[in-house]
Formats: sequence, structure tokens, C-alpha cells
Amino acid sequence: MTTQQNEAACLLEKGALYTRREGLLWEGRDLVFAGFKQGVFSLYYGDAPIYHFDLEGRWQRAYLRDRHFIRRLDGPIQEVDRVRDGANLVMRRRTLEPAEARRLDEEIRGVAETLLADLAGGRRLDPPDDKARPIEDAELREFLGRVASWDAAAWEDFEARYRRAYRPQAFIPPDCPNALVLQATVGDRDGRGFAGGAARDHEARNPEEFAAHAREIAALIGGRLAQTRTAFLAGSDVLRLPGGDVTAYLESIERELRDEDGPAIDDVHAFLDEFQDPVLNLEGLREARRGRLARIALGVESGAPEVRRAYGKDWCDADLHAFAAAAKDAGIGLSVLTLVGAGGRERRSEHVEGTRRLIESLLLSRGDLVFLMDERELADPAGAAVGFEPLDEAEWTQQLAELRRGLAGLRERGVKVVPYSMVKQSG
Repeated sequence: MTTQQNEAACLLEKGALYTRREGLLWEGRDLVFAGFKQGVFSLYYGDAPIYHFDLEGRWQRAYLRDRHFIRRLDGPIQEVDRVRDGANLVMRRRTLEPAEARRLDEEIRGVAETLLADLAGGRRLDPPDDKARPIEDAELREFLGRVASWDAAAWEDFEARYRRAYRPQAFIPPDCPNALVLQATVGDRDGRGFAGGAARDHEARNPEEFAAHAREIAALIGGRLAQTRTAFLAGSDVLRLPGGDVTAYLESIERELRDEDGPAIDDVHAFLDEFQDPVLNLEGLREARRGRLARIALGVESGAPEVRRAYGKDWCDADLHAFAAAAKDAGIGLSVLTLVGAGGRERRSEHVEGTRRLIESLLLSRGDLVFLMDERELADPAGAAVGFEPLDEAEWTQQLAELRRGLAGLRERGVKVVPYSMVKQSG
């Protein structure tokens, strides 16, 4: 009879992503797996608990007591629990209270301190895979000490620096969830957010201010930069600024964000939800592509003009067609973000048909994406109502199915149509 291996043993033997790894064994205890993969250090105690850290020693994710925990860099910790709701498994999230968060931080710091103290009495198991290297004792001790240094004062200092470096963040599109965010502009210059989201005071950084911001973010993020090769150039009006400014922003990203091999960022993403002039023209987009702008997310609340106007958007279909065509001509990939539930009951048919027609008419091709997003997750709950009677759950589900059916032909072009929930994907 074959004995089933626990997760730690499996990773030690076959965890190819962990190019440096080690097993730690004490009599009467489960194997502990320690491993480094791209930008991440992990600890697995048998099947659980599990901890993941960035290269600065800051914990990011943990699984313990049958719960997943996610620590955001700006401080909040989310607890995620998968529970059964009828025939479905659903994820329930809550943000820990400050006292709970501090206790969890201290608990995870204690894990590193205890492991560090126990190292001398344990047995080391090197990986059997000759493509992986064992972790040297000095390196493991140094890194565990780095984890243990993140006490309450260190977290408080870091979070204060984070809040100084980043102004309140607006919408980040779903095609770059792990991207490093750099804020060229902040807020909404027309006083309205995408999909009825909260509007924030607007400010644009000039190229010199942006370069200083990029240096500040590089210092703040430190070793976590190794986890991504993508940056998101915020905010929603960046591509409506003069082309020279956009070029300067992209040059700063290349110059200020570097690792030992050169530029740390391969691809830059941006977002746009106003398509009438001023927007970057074809030559400006070509220059931006040379600066590594690889994808633009297009915020299209609806293909029905009357529905769009309810969100404060006055652009016409021809504006979107012209910008999308220029972006494709420049070699830039596109994502289209549209809403399920826009138009409410009054204009639901108009919304579905107009959105299908408009998105199908764009020059989307292989590798492009269409995200079907829940307008209820994006709207500002404290803001003014858009003015339509909302769909109930059954009507919303029906509209999602209608949009998916209506856009199914895009698959023949290699375009993916993806229902997307910010609640399920956040963190």
C-alpha cells in the first residue's frame, strides 16, 4: 500500500517552481518545506499551515485554521473562507479588525522565530531533483531573521510610507491583477469614475514628479518587484495627456525600476474610458508601444449610448472605433471591460444588443480579452443612483448568459470572453 505524501513532501520532491528548496525534519513532527521561487519564499508544515513571504520577509498569504489570509501592502488583512451554499462553493471574505490583524502578524513572526531557534536540532533533507539547489544554512537563517524583524513597529512604519507614496487608488482593470501600480494621474479629471465608481479629486504628475514617484515605489516595494514583470500606469486619463508626457512616464519606468539584469518591467498596461479627443493618436501610440506599453483596457459601460450617458459618458461609437483601430495598428493588445446589469430593467435589451454589436465591431484579435463585469461591484454605494431599476439576481444571471451567447463568435478570432467578479478575484 502506498503512503500518500503530504504537501511539504511533494514539494520537496517535485516542486519544480521552487528552484531552491529544503526539507526540515524533527522526530515526531511533520516535514517542513522551505523554498524560494520567483520573488517568493514559502513554508509548508506538512499539509498546513502554509505561509508565503516576499523577498523583504513580509508575509503575503497564509493558510491556517482552515482559512486563507491575504495581507495587502497598505495594511488590511482579508480572511477568506470557502463555504457551501446549496450545490455551490462560495468564498466569504472579511477584513480583520486591527487587533486581530496585529495578532496574526505577531503569530506569523513567531513562526519564523521558532523555526530559526529549532534549526540546530533538525535534520536537513536536500531536494532529490538535481535541477534544484538546496538552501544554504546561512541563507535560510538570514531570511528567517528578516521575517522575524517584521514586528508591529516595522509594519506601522511601512504602512505609513505606503500611504505617503500612493494617493487613493481608483479602478485597476482585471487584466493586470498582480501588476506594480504607478500613478501618473490620480482621481478623475471629469468628476466621474468608471461604471459609476467613486470620483476622486484629480491631479496629474508632471514627468519629473512621476520619476520621483517611481523611485519611491521601487524603494518601497523592494524585493517584491521580483514577483511581476508588469506595471500598470494609472489613472484613467493617462492616455489623454500629451504624448511627450506619456513617453516620459514610460522612460521613467524603464530607468527607475531595474534589477540585476536590467529593466525589471517588460510590459506596461493602461486604462481608458473616454475616447473622444484628446487621446493619443497613432504616432503617440506607436511611441508608447516602443516604450513597452503592451495592453490598454477599454472601459465600455455599454454599447447603448443612452445607457452610457447615464454614467456621464458622451463619447460616440466612432470615437471608440478610431482609438481601438489606432491601438491595434500600433501593436498594442486590447481588453474590453463592459458591464452586466447596466441599463437596469428599462434598457436591458438595448444594453445587451448594443454592447454585443459594438464589441463585435472592434478590431479585436487573438490574445485580446473581453471582461463581463458586475456593475454592482463597481458603483459607488454612496454615490447618486445611475437612474435605472436594478436587475434582480435571476435577471442579472440571464443577462450574463445573453452577453456570453451574443459574444461567442469572438472565439473564432481568438478573443476570450471572461465573466469577472472583483469580489472573488480581489487580493
